[in-house]
Amino acid sequence: TYDKVQDAVDKIGALKPAFISVTYGAGGGTSQYTVDIAASLKAKGVTPLAHLTCVSSTREKVHSVLDQLKAQGIENVLALRGDRSPSRPESPDFKHASDLTSFIKWKKPGFSVHGACYPEGHPEADSLLHDVENLRIKQAAGAEHLLTQLFFDNMHFYRFLNLARRAGITLPVSAGVMP
Repeated sequence: TYDKVQDAVDKIGALKPAFISVTYGAGGGTSQYTVDIAASLKAKGVTPLAHLTCVSSTREKVHSVLDQLKAQGIENVLALRGDRSPSRPESPDFKHASDLTSFIKWKKPGFSVHGACYPEGHPEADSLLHDVENLRIKQAAGAEHLLTQLFFDNMHFYRFLNLARRAGITLPVSAGVMP
């Protein structure tokens, strides 16, 4: 329940982390909770990183959520595609997280947009090299920082980071963030 989430926010916030990632839900159904929880973190002096997904978000919905975040003084968002579901239609407005990133940087340039990356390769990517190449698109779209999916073997992270740097990815990368 929401009360349990708030309790966890209070406990984690007391540890004074650099930021706390606040999930959105692939379908966007929890977007108001994302704004509320992020605002609560901000009020406690913790930097929130609010997720936004594009799978079922329209330009209008994203614009609205960004306005709500901005009104709360929240400036950091993690642009994600979100999980596909056969039971939920996908948005024609945003096919990839890079599309969402471009839209945010165009419409709301004051936001710091972060992107996701996968040290072991995205499950839908043909290869790790192809996945790293897609990061160049995110970087060109305006992403300012990358967060990796949780991993358990540092070898995967260092191999990924080496491939990314060779491919021209210059963004800072934070390891192992889990929503």
